[in-house]
Amino acid sequence: MNLSLCGFGLYFIVVGLIAAVSYLTTRKNPSSYGQVMLGNRSVNYVLTALSAHASDMSDWLFMAFPAALYAHGLVSSWIAFGLIGGMWATWSYVAPNLRKATEKYNALTLSGYFEARFSDTSGFLRSSTAFICFFFFAVYIAAGLKGFGYLGESLFAIPYTYGIMIAIVAMFFYTMLGGYRALAWIDSFQALFLLAVILIVPCKAFLKVGGMASIIHAADVHGISLSFIPSTWVGLLNALLLALSWSVGYFGMPHIITKFMGISDVKQMRKAQYIGLSWQALVMSAAGCVGVIGIAYFPQVLANKELVFLEMVKDLFSPLITGIILSAVAGATLSVIAAQVLVLVSVIAEDLYHKSFRPQASDSELVWVYRISILVIGCLSMLVSLDRSTTIQELVYYAWSGLGSSFGPLVLLSLHSTKINRYGAAAGIVFGGLVAASWHILGKSYILALSGIDMPAAIPGFIMSMSAIYLVSYLTKLKK
Repeated sequence: MNLSLCGFGLYFIVVGLIAAVSYLTTRKNPSSYGQVMLGNRSVNYVLTALSAHASDMSDWLFMAFPAALYAHGLVSSWIAFGLIGGMWATWSYVAPNLRKATEKYNALTLSGYFEARFSDTSGFLRSSTAFICFFFFAVYIAAGLKGFGYLGESLFAIPYTYGIMIAIVAMFFYTMLGGYRALAWIDSFQALFLLAVILIVPCKAFLKVGGMASIIHAADVHGISLSFIPSTWVGLLNALLLALSWSVGYFGMPHIITKFMGISDVKQMRKAQYIGLSWQALVMSAAGCVGVIGIAYFPQVLANKELVFLEMVKDLFSPLITGIILSAVAGATLSVIAAQVLVLVSVIAEDLYHKSFRPQASDSELVWVYRISILVIGCLSMLVSLDRSTTIQELVYYAWSGLGSSFGPLVLLSLHSTKINRYGAAAGIVFGGLVAASWHILGKSYILALSGIDMPAAIPGFIMSMSAIYLVSYLTKLKK
């Protein structure tokens, strides 16, 4: 029997046991919709912290981020600076306020919160939020499925499509039992396991390549800079814009900020913040080291740079250990996919099915709608992931920009401003999403050709969304 497969199986047996135990603890009320959605807001601060951050770091952490440093050097580490800064701001200015506000309005979803916060009886905020989530999450989930396809090819030599299909089956069983609370326990276990794995790999690889001198020499040979600071002002500006674009996206990530809504005690939010940010700083530093060490580890540049972590692990460890380590990639990917699917099926079951079509639906009926929706979403995302011409980085950033631009400004302003109304809220969602979705066609190439500045989509999308919220709110107030 393939020893890598054995290692892979051992990991998921443990995950399955955790899911089963969590399910049994909630068996007394298995059809409670509130239990499925937010764990009845009873999750402790440690689980909240680890679950929120594990829901953020998918195969992107193991594949796309190391690939960026492997290809472009330390200048790509500005992505990490932006993400850590953005998560700090989200914990500080969104998490506690959103937890209080969603409990006040008895909202289980982000769209439900928007609707209650702005007293929208038209259903437009609910439907526009649902459409934006459906579009961009299909892309985001496809990035996770793509990672599974690569993992299956690299580790088990199975066709790319088979790896994706296996991921869809795992996703269904992963999210089907126990709901929010079960996922919080699984995510926390995987966050700790992921941390151990991603610290061990670069340490062993660093020793094998012969230390920093070998990395510097290899970087010189390949013409890759190991400086954090770009040599030109345009390069520095591009690095700052890149960091900022990843940073502001956090404010509008439904699968991350909904984790804040389930914490049992809002007074414990600061402790959760310290735990979560410490974990994030460690894993991103280690993943970045994998990319930099890979410059020396693979003198013949890999054709697919997003496989640098996978190929490094296969070369460093025995097949059994390789299977266990690379199961962390699969586990992290499933954590993010499950968090995204949970948000998306919440929109389908709660905001569309329950509120628009079946107000009289029972809790057990909504739970079944929730579970059927998982299969539908998996099939749609599979269609997107079958296109192998796009990279994981491209898919993740496209979805990140769209979600962050659509919802980020509105989340911030809804929590900290009394000057906006439902018309401005609707305009912000629509214009932010449209700009982010079409920026690569409408504006990016023109600005880059004119000035050399590579303006990421999240920045114009975020600015347009916030401007639309304020402007439309102001004009509609004047009209009244």
